[in-house]
Amino acid sequence: MKLRSRVPKHHKTGTHREVPATTTLERIRPHLRTIGVTRIADITGLDRVGIPVYNAIMPRSQERLSIYNGKGPTPADAMASAVMEAVERFCAWQPMRATAIASYADLAAAGRPVMDPAAYNLEQDRRYHPDLPISWVEGFDLIAGEPVLVPQCLGGYYHRFHEIPTHKITTANGIASGNTLEEAVCHGLAEVIERDDWTMAELVGNRLRQVIRQRLGQNAPPGADEWLTERNPSIDLGTLPASAQRYVEAFEQAGVRIVLKYTGGDSTVPSVAAMALEDSGGAFSAAHAGYGAHPDAETALLRALTEVAQSRAVDIQGMREDLSQAGDEIPDWDRHAARSASVDPTSWPFNDSPAPVKFADLPSTPSDDIAADLAVMLAECRRRGLDRVIALDRTAPGLPVAVARVLVPGAESWGVDQSKLGPRAGARWDAELKELIRRRDEGAAGGGEES
Repeated sequence: MKLRSRVPKHHKTGTHREVPATTTLERIRPHLRTIGVTRIADITGLDRVGIPVYNAIMPRSQERLSIYNGKGPTPADAMASAVMEAVERFCAWQPMRATAIASYADLAAAGRPVMDPAAYNLEQDRRYHPDLPISWVEGFDLIAGEPVLVPQCLGGYYHRFHEIPTHKITTANGIASGNTLEEAVCHGLAEVIERDDWTMAELVGNRLRQVIRQRLGQNAPPGADEWLTERNPSIDLGTLPASAQRYVEAFEQAGVRIVLKYTGGDSTVPSVAAMALEDSGGAFSAAHAGYGAHPDAETALLRALTEVAQSRAVDIQGMREDLSQAGDEIPDWDRHAARSASVDPTSWPFNDSPAPVKFADLPSTPSDDIAADLAVMLAECRRRGLDRVIALDRTAPGLPVAVARVLVPGAESWGVDQSKLGPRAGARWDAELKELIRRRDEGAAGGGEES
């Protein structure tokens, strides 16, 4: 795989593409029948917020979903977003010719560059074993700059497979489209980073906080609850750029409360989670979420805000096949689309921080080049100890746009798929717990001296 070293952007607030959305639509529209999109629907008006949201309907879908969604600052952006999501899935379903059929153990012993399935953070299929011969396809390691074999079942988005898959479930994490391959790879890697960050934030701000509350109660280290909550602070809504202020005002005028959380920690690539809260009386979910990650903090913010608007409109429409009613028994990997009858506004991530961070204080690396954005994210992956970023070109023949699958062994995604926590998540949990113990012991020692 050869990516260009210079990929100038068509600049527009909130979208970083090589060409305008109208051009993307002109290029892809003649191919909608091939892809299987029979209708494009404007569902913006189902909600009171007014941020553009569109559907692309694909009845011949090869997965559970047949309705794909898009959002953006303009109707053209939202329409292109929905259609391109349908393009992603269509391309990722297409069959791939195996490069090798062998076991992981044999490939590794032969010294071939190969991705260890155990390093990918999804629960493994109980039937899979490293000595089992399976099909492999070739990806390209963007960090090492060399081809690398990956399991064929991970190279695409397959819900029915011809052999024992390496993992129990399949997800679309890291599958992305673009006007060009560089654009698609950039968007795919941003999604992987976004979900890695959200998992870490959810783990610390919510799960560890709950465990300490339940197990220790009154014996919890003083200030533990507040400290864990503030590990991922709110973003001060009064400090947002004008491009985001208009979205926040649209929610507020519709009577919807917005909370923004910075989930990027000490990352050089900012991640933002947007929470929209409204007591609908049980008509639909009481809370909706949107996420965004990008080297440019403004872009990450706008993606989160437009995605939470999309989540609301799609929920109101009620046609997405994986939506469930509050209280329904559902598999863990469907919980991201489960409706909630009520939320505790004092719990993370719905609470406002006592000392919110100013937007200008978030890390940000704006650029006019998609290749530069990709370089920033690759450097951040290395900083996190993620030493492989593998990209596969999944573009279907004859299409004027590109689709890529990005696989990052070791990246966390449990916050979305509820499948498996990896070593980095475990290390983060242990580090936060040790810090709380240290704070407790220091407090006890200080109290003893005072008495």
